[in-house]
Amino acid sequence: MPVFLLKISMQIKKDFDYYYNLHDTVTHALLHLLFKVSMSERFVPTAKRNEVLVKYLKPKLNDKSLSNIRKDIKLMLNVARKKTGNLEMRLYQLNEQANRTQMAGVEKLYSLLMYLHEEEGLESQLYEEGVKAEPDVLYLLEGHIEHGFDQNNKQTAPVSILTESERAPDLLDVIHRFGWFVAEMKEWNPDKHQAHILLHPPY
Repeated sequence: MPVFLLKISMQIKKDFDYYYNLHDTVTHALLHLLFKVSMSERFVPTAKRNEVLVKYLKPKLNDKSLSNIRKDIKLMLNVARKKTGNLEMRLYQLNEQANRTQMAGVEKLYSLLMYLHEEEGLESQLYEEGVKAEPDVLYLLEGHIEHGFDQNNKQTAPVSILTESERAPDLLDVIHRFGWFVAEMKEWNPDKHQAHILLHPPY
């Protein structure tokens, strides 16, 4: 197995958790700020906006579920506490940079799974043999991720998603609207609501 793919295999679960936590924290921080600003009848200056973000983010340093992004949160707080710091602008810049970056295959997969989590409320996990599958969870096969992308991180083979969900047939349209992948229903058991979906590259 190429070293690059071996690294992907070993880090895949860690990367999933990190990507979800960081994105969710940044997004919710900005939404929280937007809500607070909209409640004010006056213009809210940068210093006050920084205070709002610090108040929102500081408790998350003690959130054990966010331990993998604690360093990132500390960096955010440092930006907000500087005299000339503008954390809101920095967070928007990070989002803009991410949108302009051409995402590689595995990163596109992360982004899709994050989208399905946010829009459809579906968690994603690597399938582990012997562990009972939970309903409305998207399971990925580690081997498909290892062998589905080449050394340049380009998708070369379909990636399987296994799930038990009544909404599984509707996911095809959701995935197509998101873009970057062509979804195929490989198998569907309407009695047990079990689905095997294949993600193909869009060509």
